[in-house]
Amino acid sequence: TWHRNEQLLLSINHHAKCEGVAEIQIIWCDTQNDPPDNILHHSSGKVKIERHDINSLNERFKIVLDTPTLGILSLDDDVLRPCEALDAAFVRWVRHPERMVGFDVRTHVVEKSSSSSVDDGMKIKQNDVNGNKGAVTVTTTNWKYGYMSTTEKSNSYSLTLPRASFLHKDYLDLYIMAMPRPIYLYVAQHFECEDIAMSFFVSSLTGGKPPLITDYWAVKSMVKLYSEKKISGGKDHKSARDRCVDHFAELLGVKEDGEWGPLQKADLVHKDGGGGEDRIMFGYGAEPEDWDGMDELPIISSSVRLKELVGTMKDLQTKSYKDQLKWLKRKKYETMKEAKKMGMIEKTEEWEERWKSREDET
Repeated sequence: TWHRNEQLLLSINHHAKCEGVAEIQIIWCDTQNDPPDNILHHSSGKVKIERHDINSLNERFKIVLDTPTLGILSLDDDVLRPCEALDAAFVRWVRHPERMVGFDVRTHVVEKSSSSSVDDGMKIKQNDVNGNKGAVTVTTTNWKYGYMSTTEKSNSYSLTLPRASFLHKDYLDLYIMAMPRPIYLYVAQHFECEDIAMSFFVSSLTGGKPPLITDYWAVKSMVKLYSEKKISGGKDHKSARDRCVDHFAELLGVKEDGEWGPLQKADLVHKDGGGGEDRIMFGYGAEPEDWDGMDELPIISSSVRLKELVGTMKDLQTKSYKDQLKWLKRKKYETMKEAKKMGMIEKTEEWEERWKSREDET
């Protein structure tokens, strides 16, 4: 978090209510200011402040205080999701703890270009019948960053964003200790691309496999809190992310000629699964799983909360797409209720009243 205390408090207030959240560790990199008392002494008793001496996006993966769990939900301070969505992703992660399990997906786009040059006759000895020297064609491959529009249009993805994703705590330690130094230093110096770095890093350690993602309904359950000032963006944002994707993939060996490459892509929506549009809400991304049979998992059978989740998911799968959307809208409304009241949900009446009035005054 960085100078967004109102968003941070709203996030804490919401996520502290989730029974599955054991502890909320705040990565505090502001050495000039202390956390507000209502955060430092949050009434939930779940909040711990990690004070970091360096203001760097690498710090989000640096464990200062030990964690009570192996599964870590990496979460930006301006993103909310229903507790059920977090639980659904957690269940998927428990079955695949060596993978990242995320909500936000992106893809890489491969662009190839060829150039020709005439050989000087020293390296290539073969001439044609007219005595002309051989022409050498060089093909170069550049990777670029594909935004969500590109990802959905291609119906494939290859990375997820740690602004909301589950990771094994060991990956956080490995990022700090074993991430190639050029990548680590780039993130520190340019204050960008730590999300691409972590996603590619985990893929490089799992044979080039893409991250896993949770069900489509959970992906679409995001509530974004309004911020006057954006941390990322700007006219050079896309070109910077293009450079990160290409350079990081090279260094981590997940390009076509890399040790762990090429980085695999996976379908988002599995259109061959049948069952109509009501099935779109489930079985999203790589290695899709069904909620049927989940009852037998030890972590499910030992948890009343997760048993109820499985029951809800199995029942929801039998509903029409229209009824599934109604359920999702209700969950999103419950999640955003406090933030909406505070005028922190963009394009709502409360937001218009709070922020547009300021613009009129100026």
